[in-house]
Amino acid sequence: MKRNFDKGSRASRKYHDRVAAKYDEIYADPFWAFHDEITWRLVKPHLPRDLSAKCIDLGCGTGKWGLKTLKSGFATCFLDNSPGMIEQVKQKLEEMGPKGRKGTTIVADIVDMSEIPDAQFALVMAMGDPLSICSDPVRAVREMARILAPDGVACVTADNRLGGIDHYIQRGNLDALEQFVRTGKTRWLTSEEEERFELTTFTPSQLRRLFESAGFEVLDVAGKTILPLRANRTLLEHPDAIKRLVRLELELQKDPASAGRCGHLQITARKPA
Repeated sequence: MKRNFDKGSRASRKYHDRVAAKYDEIYADPFWAFHDEITWRLVKPHLPRDLSAKCIDLGCGTGKWGLKTLKSGFATCFLDNSPGMIEQVKQKLEEMGPKGRKGTTIVADIVDMSEIPDAQFALVMAMGDPLSICSDPVRAVREMARILAPDGVACVTADNRLGGIDHYIQRGNLDALEQFVRTGKTRWLTSEEEERFELTTFTPSQLRRLFESAGFEVLDVAGKTILPLRANRTLLEHPDAIKRLVRLELELQKDPASAGRCGHLQITARKPA
């Protein structure tokens, strides 16, 4: 099928195609291990109870989250607008042997998943902020609602507008700061002009309203990570660091206001039965 991608989607696809082969390596460090542990703990309680249910990993990249649901026994679809990323997923599925046959792949943009029939999945995951990267978040969330089965759950991440303010303060550009606060729009920072694409950021309340406007019941909006560990990675070198830091992070997450200080937001929302 021939696909039409807008300028931003083409730029995103070009960047992600270029980095696909080394993408896993980019995120192979203790901070991202900590970050991923938090992410999975927020998803895991919402795994389908019925092993015949299907899951989908939107903006799947190299398949990190979809591979988790696949290994948990669920048929899983992997969708990304980058053919390079999908090729990485296909290699991993092949390496899994028979279990990998329950995985399927689609090259598509999350704003238009028209080849997927309605109400197909019990769990929709969209990690790595594809909602912020896509050209039309409103349309993307409506598409998520469409492909979810009744009582299905969406677990989705996005860039936090409040967490992005520090970047503009550090730049010392008042005009840019005003524009960012007003629009929530920023751009992916890369040296290649043709790979630069617009990002949409959300405050926690904006993200909640976006999903509610698409008919979702919002269960939770959490921030990641509350502990700014990238400012001092030596904390990750302590014995049992991940375990201890996860415990602290989850304790802090009990206060919804803590999401405001984070770079990323993770929303959990249910499609009413």
